[in-house]
Amino acid sequence: MSVLAKRWRSLWKMVPSLEFDDRVVSDNISKCLLSHQAPFLQSLRLDMDSSYEFYIHLGILVGIAFGLHIFRFPRSFFNSESLETLTLGHYILINVPSPVRLKSLRTLHLDGVRYKDDESVFNLLSSCISLENLVVHRLEQTDVKIFTIAVPSLQRLTLSAENDDEDSVYVINASALKYLEIQGVLADETCLIENTPELLQASLRDRHFTSSDGQIISVFENILRSVTSVKRLSLEISAPSEITFPTGSIFFQLVFLKLYTFEPEWWNVLMLMLDSSPNLQVLKLISMGFPRVDPEAHMKWNKPKRVPECLLLHLETLVWKDYEGKIKDDKEVAKYILRNASHLKKATFSNAYIRPEKRLESLDELKNVAMTSNSCQLVFK
Repeated sequence: MSVLAKRWRSLWKMVPSLEFDDRVVSDNISKCLLSHQAPFLQSLRLDMDSSYEFYIHLGILVGIAFGLHIFRFPRSFFNSESLETLTLGHYILINVPSPVRLKSLRTLHLDGVRYKDDESVFNLLSSCISLENLVVHRLEQTDVKIFTIAVPSLQRLTLSAENDDEDSVYVINASALKYLEIQGVLADETCLIENTPELLQASLRDRHFTSSDGQIISVFENILRSVTSVKRLSLEISAPSEITFPTGSIFFQLVFLKLYTFEPEWWNVLMLMLDSSPNLQVLKLISMGFPRVDPEAHMKWNKPKRVPECLLLHLETLVWKDYEGKIKDDKEVAKYILRNASHLKKATFSNAYIRPEKRLESLDELKNVAMTSNSCQLVFK
């Protein structure tokens, strides 16, 4: 139409939606965005080849759109009376300079979004007075130093970070929280759990931290102390030999423990947990495999001087997934549990990745263990 009449040439600048395909180069898209004059853009679609060059320019294009305030939420968005579920993804900028009202919001997903500052995080989350389920995934971001999650109504929280800024601190204050999953921010200096008396289930997945002298450390004493009320606990710890355990903390309510055994000397954490969990009923161990140049040179199983109370009185189920039985210390741990678990009803060892004959060979030693429990069913899969 712009060929037929000059008055049509600039009308495209006011359209509420723009769509580009792979026939348009990124420089032309940038020019179109810079020339756009509508109050705001309702939608922008980029249907382009996912080449390396496209990913380079994608951030620039979206940055232009945000920089010109083409993309923006309506003012009424943050004061919705009926919104119950909200998912915000990459490239969304959260700018909440003052408290808002999202009184009906119950589920919120923040997947790689960016925030103007610490106050925007606090104002957004503290304004969700009915929020029950929160998922936060951070991706190499330095926009927030103190990420505060202060939500009294929150019942389920999933928090994960990839390549996050080492100076970032996460503060969790949720008195009604029942289910907690944390991955990648487990050092005491980076994650503070202040008030979770109702916590029932927790999953803690650690990452490597490097100290000033280059040593890998894995210390989250305060975090473990904060989850002593749980009934079910899953631990995946990157450096179990360096862990500092909370002295005097007892997991009186813990009845189910899952522990990943992919790191050398993982049994240090196991014994600490068994000693601190007098009422444990179910123990699940998952072997994930890890590189060992000379495993026998680095690991030593030292038989504890005192048998944990849970083995003597309460443990009923042992599940060891992907058990190989090749490492001497692993076999000694398995034998120790079988010998001392007086009330064990079922012990299951499985490994789907080795041939049946090898599997039976690796488990032959366990068959000959003199078990304390006369009613224990030994299962090999």
